Amino acid sequence: MELTAGFIAFIMIVDFCAYFVKGIAGFGDPLISQPLLSLTQMSPSEIGPMNLLLNQPMNLYMSYTNRKSFSIKKTIPMVAFILVGLVPGIICLKYASSWILKAMLGLVILFIGIEMLTRKESTNAKKNPVVMALVALASGFFAGLFGIGIFFVAYIERTGYVDRRQFRGQMCFIFFIEGTARILLYVIAGLYTPVILKAAVFAAVAGFAGLFCGSRVDTRLSEATVKKIIIIVFMCAGLSAFIWAVASAF
Repeated sequence: MELTAGFIAFIMIVDFCAYFVKGIAGFGDPLISQPLLSLTQMSPSEIGPMNLLLNQPMNLYMSYTNRKSFSIKKTIPMVAFILVGLVPGIICLKYASSWILKAMLGLVILFIGIEMLTRKESTNAKKNPVVMALVALASGFFAGLFGIGIFFVAYIERTGYVDRRQFRGQMCFIFFIEGTARILLYVIAGLYTPVILKAAVFAAVAGFAGLFCGSRVDTRLSEATVKKIIIIVFMCAGLSAFIWAVASAF
C-alpha cells in the first residue's frame, strides 16, 4: 500500500463522511468506510485495523459524555460474549475470508433494518439472555472478521431503546471495550504496519472533523428523526456490505 496524495485525500473524504454519520447515529462508521475503502488498494486486514485506531478515542468520548444515560453493569454481559466471539473472527480474518459470507451478512443486516422500519411503534420485544448471548457472539465474530459488530445494535434498539443518549452511550461503550480487545488481537496477529499507522493519522484528522459536524447537526434533530436515521443507516449498511462482498468476488 502506497500513500499517495490522491489516496490520502480519498481516505480523508471517506472517513469524514463515515464519522459525520456516527456523530448523528452513534454508529455506522465502518459500514460506510469499509466498502468504500475496499475499492482502493487496501485489503480488509488493513482497513479494519486503521479505522479502529481513530474510532477508539471517539467511542471513549461519546460513551463518557452519555455515561449517566445507561447502565454499564447491565451492558457488561453483552460485552463479555462479544469478546469471546472476537477471537475466531480475527483468526478467520488472517487465514480465510469468503465473499459469500460477507454477502450473506449484508443481506441479513438489510432484512433486519427493514423489520426495524416496518415494525409498529408499540412493538417492543422482551430481553432474552440466550438471544442476547447469541447476538453478542455473532457481533464479536463479525467484528473480528470484517470490523462490523452490528447485530447487537438491532438487539438493543428492539429491546432497550429509550432515547438517543442512552442508545449512543451504550453502543459506544460496547464499541470501545470490543475495540480495545480487537487492537490487542490485531497487534498479536501482526496486522499493524508503519504504513497503516501513518494512514490512520490522516484519517483521524478527517474523522474528528466529521464527528464534530455530525454532532452539531444532531442537536437540531428530534428524537423521532434520529431514530429513523439510525434505521436508515442500518439498512444502508446491509446494502453496502452486500455490494462490497459481491464486488470483491470479481
